[in-house]
Amino acid sequence: MLHLVFFASSIWLPDLINHKPLLDDIVTVDLVSMPDPEPAPPAPAPATPVVQPPEPVVKASPPPPEPEPAEVALAPEPKPEVVPEPVAPAKPISLTPRKRKKKKAKDTRLAEEKEQEKRQKIARLEQQRRKKEALARKRKAQQARKRAEKLRRQRALADARRAQQEADRAAAVAREELAAVIRQSGATSKPTGRSGSSSGRKVQSVVLKQYLSSLYDKVHGYWILPEMRQWDARLETIVVLTIRRDGSVKGMQIERKSKDPYFDQFVMKTLRSAAPMPRFPALMSQASIEVGLRFKPGELAM
Repeated sequence: MLHLVFFASSIWLPDLINHKPLLDDIVTVDLVSMPDPEPAPPAPAPATPVVQPPEPVVKASPPPPEPEPAEVALAPEPKPEVVPEPVAPAKPISLTPRKRKKKKAKDTRLAEEKEQEKRQKIARLEQQRRKKEALARKRKAQQARKRAEKLRRQRALADARRAQQEADRAAAVAREELAAVIRQSGATSKPTGRSGSSSGRKVQSVVLKQYLSSLYDKVHGYWILPEMRQWDARLETIVVLTIRRDGSVKGMQIERKSKDPYFDQFVMKTLRSAAPMPRFPALMSQASIEVGLRFKPGELAM
């Protein structure tokens, strides 16, 4: 341990003892008024000693005393010339008070708000005008559709009235023929078998014509095509009906279909709406008959 302490002290003690300041001491000098001497050159700055690591020594010897530095007269440092900075031109001062400026800005904001409210009001009025125009167009379209539907119904009713009148005339003619046949058959007191059978056939024919006329009248009243599109006039559907004495429909068969399935559907719907058919007259001896109906756009034939 003693050897270690000695060895460490031999390394660190010389640095502690031989310590030189990095800068020289500052000397204060009083200046007196003397003739202007020539300016002396500035003293060079003392060089910084380079500290080298000390070599290990067995015994440290004290360093010799250093001589004190001589007093050196320092020349006064020249003062730097002061360059005046350029003075910026003064800004003009407004004589208008600040309150007036604030009031002016407030008035501008109020004007902008009023202008914005005015534009919004104009936009609302324009929107209301467009809505009113749209409602007016919608009402006109509805009124036009109602008028078209009313005209269509009027035409359908007129057609039905004409068909009814034609059916009434046909029925009147059939009744007249039936009455004539009955009078002719009643005028013969002793009819032969052949004449009686011929008169019976005439009666049956007249009664059948009268029944077919009433059947046509009823079915034609339901035959109305919707005006959802333009129907082809060449469409034709033939349906055979089997009718019992009480007017009920025993069978309904499509003999010929048209090329339009919607047209066929409306034909079947018309027949289902018209059922049951008129009852057979008392003079008809058949239990059931088969009737063929030919449907065309706006036309019905038997």
